[in-house]
Amino acid sequence: MIGSREWMNINAGNLTFIEKIKFINQIIFPISLSYAKSKVKASAPSSLDIKTVQLPDSNIIKNAVATLEHTQNTAIINHSWRCLFWSIAIAAHKNWKYDIEELALACLLHDITLVDHKDEFSGCQCFTYESALRAEQLCEKHQYNEIKTANISNAICLHMNGILNEKDSNLTKEVLLLQKATSCDVIGTDLNLIGQNFQNQLLKQYPRENFNSQFKQLMQHEITKHPNSRAAVLQKLGMNIMISFSFFKE
Repeated sequence: MIGSREWMNINAGNLTFIEKIKFINQIIFPISLSYAKSKVKASAPSSLDIKTVQLPDSNIIKNAVATLEHTQNTAIINHSWRCLFWSIAIAAHKNWKYDIEELALACLLHDITLVDHKDEFSGCQCFTYESALRAEQLCEKHQYNEIKTANISNAICLHMNGILNEKDSNLTKEVLLLQKATSCDVIGTDLNLIGQNFQNQLLKQYPRENFNSQFKQLMQHEITKHPNSRAAVLQKLGMNIMISFSFFKE
């Protein structure tokens, strides 16, 4: 699958011309539909409360939090935390079962390369590939389960696909949730599935800190470095316009 961890092994994130056409054909209609649905008013209030969400307190999570905080970029730090809570809320709405630790690790580490690139990963042609490799390093350091490590890495690689097929049996819930959460925080998709009270709580605890403008700048830098990446394709499909007209105005 284009964008998967396995796909990254072949070309490190570079799309061929044929892959660009295939990628566009796969996502353009589903993304447009999902974005249109985001304009629908939020569904009935849910009982989910941010204060009652139980997050893992393991050493590997603490290490991931430290890695994220080391970036010293408040916009990306808060974005990563919001993605975790958006994913939890979306899963609750859909009644999906998932591994909270795997999901947390993927959410916390998915964008670290955008603001903290390491030269040792200069061969990566997509920021998600470097983030995935660094997540794998952290998991190896903690002797984390190999299957879980692979799932976290795959989720990070695939989150830039714009949209994923929920009916694809090859995609785990953690993979689907990270993609949905990142899209929710960037352009507002699936926000209508989340109760207004939960939205307000989350935005108060992890404010956006001019995330829209900062994310556009980071994406432009990524596109300049990697002109054949999925980010470059999404930009041409109107990602910046969708960000500007999303529910989130900053």
